[in-house]
Amino acid sequence: MIKNIITFYRNPYSYLNKGQSDSVKERITLMKDAFMVCIGSTLALVILITIIEIILRYCFNTSIARNLNHNRNEFRSANSSGWVSFMKICLLGPFNEEFLFRLLLITKSQIWNMIIFLILVAYLISNLFYFQISFVWYHVIILLIFVGILISNRVNHSDNQPIFEKKNYNYLCWVLILSFSMIHLGNFVPLNWSVFYLYPVYVLPQFIYGIVFSYLAIRYNSMIWPFLLHAGINSAAEIYKFLNDAS
Repeated sequence: MIKNIITFYRNPYSYLNKGQSDSVKERITLMKDAFMVCIGSTLALVILITIIEIILRYCFNTSIARNLNHNRNEFRSANSSGWVSFMKICLLGPFNEEFLFRLLLITKSQIWNMIIFLILVAYLISNLFYFQISFVWYHVIILLIFVGILISNRVNHSDNQPIFEKKNYNYLCWVLILSFSMIHLGNFVPLNWSVFYLYPVYVLPQFIYGIVFSYLAIRYNSMIWPFLLHAGINSAAEIYKFLNDAS
């Protein structure tokens, strides 16, 4: 699995529709392997981040993870119940992010790609510069566009080929993976610019997730499998936090 992921990152285009003949059992097995890669890499990086945090706290009296924990607690307290925050983190969040960062890789309509791109830019601007443009209708519009894309692609296209050529397609995939990881810098606001060079280490898990999610989307030309894995990873993390807090 790890070898496939490395090969994929070097040339994402070569995996386009490669798994169309896979059976459901083979896909589930691949999902299990992908889940283990994501969790295993996260555990290894948590050890590295813990070491960094110890050095920061004892040598510089600062912390990057402190803001992350504070923002998570603020998010949970801002919602009416634990179930609301759980649904947002484990279902709505993965859906929005897969829509924005993976759908461009499998959509075959120039018009739909432009619409997704504009929404992606608005999303990145709002999260990176903290403009408040998110509201209920924003998610409704994303859902409607997603449904429209699925119908349009099924009706108008039979060759299952993207509108981008190989070189540009690979660039697009790499940019989306990097953007997916960078957007998670918002979890650490306010950012400490004196140690900004360390933040890439803290979002390395999301970088790896982005590669794996993109691999599944491109391999199966589908949003379903990366969404399920994304939701599974977020759910596992939330359940662990719940059990840890309850103990």
